[in-house]
Formats: sequence, structure tokens, C-alpha cells
Amino acid sequence: MFNRDLWAGAYARNAFPKFACPRCANGRLILDEASLAVKEPAYSVAANKHPDWEPDWETERFSLRLICDMPECGEVAHVLGDTTVAEYYDEEHNAWGLVSLLRTRAFFPPPPIIAIPKEVPFLVSTEIDKSFELFWVDLSSSANRLRISVELLLDNFKIPRSKIDKSGKSTRLDLNARISLFEKADPEHAATLTALRMIGNLGSHGGEVNRTPLLDAFEIYEDALAELCGQRKARIEQLRQKLISSKGKY
Repeated sequence: MFNRDLWAGAYARNAFPKFACPRCANGRLILDEASLAVKEPAYSVAANKHPDWEPDWETERFSLRLICDMPECGEVAHVLGDTTVAEYYDEEHNAWGLVSLLRTRAFFPPPPIIAIPKEVPFLVSTEIDKSFELFWVDLSSSANRLRISVELLLDNFKIPRSKIDKSGKSTRLDLNARISLFEKADPEHAATLTALRMIGNLGSHGGEVNRTPLLDAFEIYEDALAELCGQRKARIEQLRQKLISSKGKY
């Protein structure tokens, strides 16, 4: 199941998530606690003396290292960012308090946000991988990479990028028109591609893309890719028929 808590972007120092390893996929990236370094610049330290100082004035930068827990892999990932102040409820003292969280701004190599079936065409998976990396840097750019991957996915399904009009002139088809052609064969997944086009357009045209709708896009894309390329539905039907025909005796 898609775990949104992993992608919140800001994490407690003692509870940094165990992301899936981007190299082996089987391991988890574990925080090397000794690598965590948090530093407050001099200008921020000086601001602490201001009579109107508030906790959210504080500026801190951090870096840390994560290591895959699979010994045969041992991938090393580096994370950079700053800190942000968040409210939390302290049940023990029945009061609200403030906590400083590590806010990720860059992650390399980035963990996979969704599973990409091995059957997904290389160019499509490459763009999705880029969207993982950009997710931490610029949500709009991440959404744009998803849009590009949809164009390439339609290429894989032989959906043309242009058409010949009555005068014999070649006219470019935009993504909306291409999805409409795809819809004739697969209306169910065409709706998913339309949803991805919407958020991709927002990212491409300078609009602000928020984290929640982008994660929604990733989640529905994961399901669509599993069926379109991974043949999940066909495999489930094959297993179903195998169980019925053999009465479960195999």
C-alpha cells in the first residue's frame, strides 16, 4: 500500500524514515547517526538576541548519510536540507510544544516513490526516476517529468504524435488529443493519463504544484503501470482460472 507518511518531507531527527533502496529495492536506507550534522549560520545565531525573536526565525542547515541495510548492496545516499519548526501535542504534559524537524531539500540517489514494473519501457522509467529526484527539489518539475513519461508511454502504445489533415499537412497532436486516441482502446487507464496530464500541465506552465496532489498522481500511476505494463490484471485472471480449473490442486 502507498505510504504517504514517507513523503511528508520533514522528519524528526530520531525517526528519519527507512526508505527503499534505489539500487537493490530489497533493502532499506538506514540513517548513519554519526553522519548527521546540523549547523546554524552566524546570522541566525545573532538574530536570537533580537527582543522579538520567535522560534521560526531560526535557520539551520543539515546533512546526513543513509546506507542500505543489505550487506551485498550497501548503497550510500546523501540528504541535504534545512530545519523547520512544527507544533506537536505532548500528551504527558497535556500541552502543545514545538519541535525542530529535518526538512529534506535534496536526496541522492533518490528512493523510488512508486514501484516501476520491469516491463516499463526504459525511456518511460528514466523520466519517472527523474521525477523521484526532482520531488525533493521542485514539485512542479517533478510533475512535469511525469507528464513527459506519459507522452513516452503513449509512444510505446503506438499512439501517433501527429496527424495528416485534409490538405495533406502534418499537424502535431497535443497530449490531450493523444490520450483521446488511447481512450478508444482503454478508457479506464485513459482517465489516469488525463489526471497525470492535468498535474503535469500545472508543473509545465509555471503553476504551483502541491505535495498532496502530486502524491495522488504517483499513486494512481503506480496502479496504472502495473496493469498496462506489468500485466497485473492479466496475471490475476490467469491465477484465478488456474485455481478454478485445478480446484486448487497443484
